[in-house]
Amino acid sequence: MLATYRVVGCTAVVCLLSALALAQAPAADEIVANQNRIPAGKLENGLLSVQLELRTGAWHPEADDGPRLFVQAFGEAGRAAQIPGPLLRMPEGTAIHVTVTNKLKMKATLFGLNTRPGDAAAGVEIPAGEKHEFTFAAGPPGTYYYWARTTDPLKFGTLTPVQPLRADTHLNGAFIVDPAGPVAADRVFVINLMAVASDIVHPSFEVVTINGKSYPHTEPLEYAAGDTIRWRVINPSFSEHPMHLHGAFYQVLSQGTFETDTAYAPGDRQSVVTQNLLPGSTMMMEWTPEHAGRWLFHCHFQFHVSTDERVPVFSRVMAEQYGESEAAIAPHAHPKTMGATMKDMAGLVLMINVKEPSSAPVPASAATPRKLDLVIEPNAAGGKSRTFSCSVREGKKLVASEDKSVGPPILVTRGEPTEITVVNHLDAPTTIHWHGLELDSYYDGVVGGGAGNQITPAIQPGASFVARFTPNRAGTFIYHTHAADPNQLSGGVYGGLIVLEPGESFDSEHDRLLVIGTRDTFFDATRITLNGSEELRPMVFNRGATYRLRVINMAPNLPANFQLGSNEHPARWRALAKDGARLPSRLAKPGDALLHIASGETYDFEFQPDAPGEIPLQIENDVNKSKLVGKIVVQ
Repeated sequence: MLATYRVVGCTAVVCLLSALALAQAPAADEIVANQNRIPAGKLENGLLSVQLELRTGAWHPEADDGPRLFVQAFGEAGRAAQIPGPLLRMPEGTAIHVTVTNKLKMKATLFGLNTRPGDAAAGVEIPAGEKHEFTFAAGPPGTYYYWARTTDPLKFGTLTPVQPLRADTHLNGAFIVDPAGPVAADRVFVINLMAVASDIVHPSFEVVTINGKSYPHTEPLEYAAGDTIRWRVINPSFSEHPMHLHGAFYQVLSQGTFETDTAYAPGDRQSVVTQNLLPGSTMMMEWTPEHAGRWLFHCHFQFHVSTDERVPVFSRVMAEQYGESEAAIAPHAHPKTMGATMKDMAGLVLMINVKEPSSAPVPASAATPRKLDLVIEPNAAGGKSRTFSCSVREGKKLVASEDKSVGPPILVTRGEPTEITVVNHLDAPTTIHWHGLELDSYYDGVVGGGAGNQITPAIQPGASFVARFTPNRAGTFIYHTHAADPNQLSGGVYGGLIVLEPGESFDSEHDRLLVIGTRDTFFDATRITLNGSEELRPMVFNRGATYRLRVINMAPNLPANFQLGSNEHPARWRALAKDGARLPSRLAKPGDALLHIASGETYDFEFQPDAPGEIPLQIENDVNKSKLVGKIVVQ
């Protein structure tokens, strides 16, 4: 997988021959995107009958007249194949009869066409040209999926994922069992990720989609402020995806896999702005937007929402050789999202337009706002990569981190109107997103955001932008660049945003901010940082004292394993909060100080060292096992 599309060792003659070969390729059946609105099959007298086929075909992950890929997909007999596969949806108590015909030229192994819960390893092999009949009861209500593979597991870095990566990546579909009786309206979104093998024209590249399309061609969504919105999100892909919602918290109603699902009682539901969906996992979520405007729901790995995720087209190859701009040769833009759209993003993104509520809006506070400046400027060139300095100015007081390679914490107060002027002294545009805050869309920091004709701009070099908000909850949040340039994020344009309760002061001795980053921009990052540093000095704690550890991951693309103590003797801590929201009692409990934290997540823990000595600290990249090590000295 590569972040950019480049031709390697390919002459214009070879490209031309390749183009002619593509133009003369035999016609293939079209595969269509599936919005998961219409269930497949026939449901009658408590029996759901479905006829599925495994086929190959041509799929357009972006515009319907855009670049195409030849892949494998499920389809209903007599209908076009779909990505994701046909939606299987039924009430609990339903008997299911599915006939699967394998029209591929190789065998396929099917999983998930069985009563839930089932054996995750129990696949059914169907030889090429043959069919198999499945008859089973639906099982308990939940969000599940079915899937198939036709290739052997492929090694990726140090991992060998269970999920397919190549042409069979999209052989999956949602399997939803509804409770008996009335069912709340919901939407189903299936995330897929395909690693396309290299050929003579291009190196390998990656295609990421939601319901068969990649942003800006994903389905635009529209709701009204005050609506109750329920989504089922399914990740059959080989990658984890920290799914982040802008402008509002969402409750996680259930979590599961393709075979199991656990629903949480109201008091046990976790509120988050970023939920990390592990490979093969599912969730049901519910949220209510309070602010009108254009919002995003997206993966927080920067590469999965980068414009580098655009699917390559041949004309782009030729243009790069002769220096033409991509904009002039890539006209496949979503007509409904042109204009007021987040044009600097692509991939795993849903754009949500929230209309004004029917009732009158709440008037803004007349209180005098607290005013701060966030000044962003380049550091002196040098070292292995460029870094940037963020400093916070209030009146004559200026605060910056010690080495100026990461932003200092910004401290604000719940209920206090706040204005932060972002001053851009860089040589490129930037913007700052106030991650986790519930604020007006115009101030959210996404270029193209806002409401109506009020459109959030990029902050041009030498310019500034005033963000206005009134925090409505205390907790640990983040400010970070939302610019398309990944080097700004790896260069340190981010920091902790701590919202205190009224009258509360920040105790920097016992309230420790631990912000994880990387100086590398891709998943195989080896230069891990903590609070901007690649070399950790010992942190000194006092025995018996109580500390609050605020752990943030703001690396561009880092699934991190954070650990205090050794494998044999892990330290202990007590979980307090996630994304600034208090944890339900089932999660707010003591445990080993081990944490898997993906980009865009924050966690708060209570930590009390009980004996003098040294406690190892380690941050590991889960992809390639590179590490940053340090220690806490307890005195």
